[in-house]
Amino acid sequence: MVKTIILYIVVFTIVGTTSFFIHDQLLGTEHHELKALLKKAYLFHAIFSLSIIIAFQLASNFDSVFPQLGYIYMGLLVFKIMVFTMMFYPQLVGDQMVSRFYRGSILIPVAIFLIMEVLFVTKILRRK
Repeated sequence: MVKTIILYIVVFTIVGTTSFFIHDQLLGTEHHELKALLKKAYLFHAIFSLSIIIAFQLASNFDSVFPQLGYIYMGLLVFKIMVFTMMFYPQLVGDQMVSRFYRGSILIPVAIFLIMEVLFVTKILRRK
């Protein structure tokens, strides 16, 4: 189990940093405030998604909790989106002058880490 958790950490670290640097290079050198915001978004999603996956890995060992893991995941997904929206509300829909392209760019980490979350949660749930 420890090897699996370390594997999750390594995969999230590699995919997260690689996608951040590619995303950063594609945006160019201007808009430094957006790059700081983008770094926060990647960090938020990496930590939150990794925490969910590790918690699921640990909870999957308990037979009493295992049947409810799918419902727990759906609730955590809604909670994650709510927290993300609260943290990044001014940049996503607030009064700050950020173009729609850059607002959409903030949502790219959501898709990247959501795909990884779903893949790992599915793997954990199919194991039993």
